[in-house]
Amino acid sequence: MIWLMEGFSSQRTIAQGLRRAIRENAWCGASGQALQVLASHRQFRPEISAAADIALREPTDLTEKLHFVLTTAERYGVSVIHTGKPSAWFERHRQAIGAAGITLITGVRDARFLTLAEDKAAFTDMLAAQAIPHTPAVRVETLEALRDALHAMKSTWPRLCIKPNTGIYGLGYWRLDDDAPASLMLSAPDQRRIRTSTYLTALEESGGLKEPMIVMPYLPGPECSIDLVAEGGRVMAALGRRKNGTMQTLFDRGEEIELACRVAEQLEADGLINVQTRADDQGNPRVLECNLRPSGGVGYGLHSGINLPAIMMAGRLGLPLPPQQLRHTTVRIVDEAIPVPASESHHA
Repeated sequence: MIWLMEGFSSQRTIAQGLRRAIRENAWCGASGQALQVLASHRQFRPEISAAADIALREPTDLTEKLHFVLTTAERYGVSVIHTGKPSAWFERHRQAIGAAGITLITGVRDARFLTLAEDKAAFTDMLAAQAIPHTPAVRVETLEALRDALHAMKSTWPRLCIKPNTGIYGLGYWRLDDDAPASLMLSAPDQRRIRTSTYLTALEESGGLKEPMIVMPYLPGPECSIDLVAEGGRVMAALGRRKNGTMQTLFDRGEEIELACRVAEQLEADGLINVQTRADDQGNPRVLECNLRPSGGVGYGLHSGINLPAIMMAGRLGLPLPPQQLRHTTVRIVDEAIPVPASESHHA
């Protein structure tokens, strides 16, 4: 049994990729029966449940979690657990889970690297120390420091942006664009563009910064998202996605892939992770950040001919898998709805 514990939206497509590989390659467990995929989550997530053979709800109380993991693994004969939301909790309990004969895949093997990747300023310092092309970043904690950073950086980088030093989903990101109409943040907030003066005034009137932020150059792009399978820092497979609105171009070689592999090595990545890059004014890619977890778009790669979830599990479990080759290179991102059984509609 392969167990996918709580993750982000990609938990569903990872399950789909694994079940496809089980069918196509006749993967079996020690008993000779076909492998199955178990998926669990703390919330009601029918789209994830529908993609698995077995679905469970995880406890919300952390004090119950280890018991839940060990008893569930014993009950279902789980051989490997993949966590879509890496956390210090799993690293603290890695030894206990491993002692039960379970392979644990979290994205890292050392919580120090998880902390490093989450701290964008510290991560940028690491990239600079390793001479990995990156986007410069200045951490600020006060409104005065922010004003100083903006003044200092604009002489070299006329276009700037700002975002929280930690966090996901791009929450809190703004492009500081002094040519933007004053009302743009109201009429088109999804563009995330705001005049510097408007941004500073809003901060001042709300009492200053509420959390550490980083100021960075705004790079024109294109932006690329590289999904990688790694074991102990060694990259087993990589697939990039070059973004252009709702269209994405898939690729498996090039400078962005090379940069992502260097990042994975430095962080001793272990699992299915993601590195993001963006091109500068000269067209040269620079690393933006690394997420030591699957990206939301990792499932798009299933259309390419390269099944990254399958590569990850085949390597850990010693399962047969034919060479994966890039066959299709363009996808369009669309919304999708799934039906919820009447017996479960009361959760809505």
